[in-house]
Amino acid sequence: MMTLDLHGLTVHNAWNKYRSHTQLCYFNKVKKTIVITGHGIMAKEFIGWISADPYAIKCERLNPNTGAWRITIKKSPIKKETYEKLNLIGLYKKFHK
Repeated sequence: MMTLDLHGLTVHNAWNKYRSHTQLCYFNKVKKTIVITGHGIMAKEFIGWISADPYAIKCERLNPNTGAWRITIKKSPIKKETYEKLNLIGLYKKFHK
């Protein structure tokens, strides 16, 4: 599980860092992440961030650390490429007579 600590950042910088983080989680197929906001202004605005984030599904406060949130990330539709094994026996026989 990935973690992001937003302590000491301005709300604007924290929002940008949060969005980059959830996007990274989405593309790396990370299902859940922890975001630490503390108990200040960010904590009050954080639920709105989740609503505006296209990569987040929901959030829940951690217990007993109520200055941190567990975010559930949407499932990425991107699939890893898979390759079929090539059968090279015919070529091997042709060139190694």
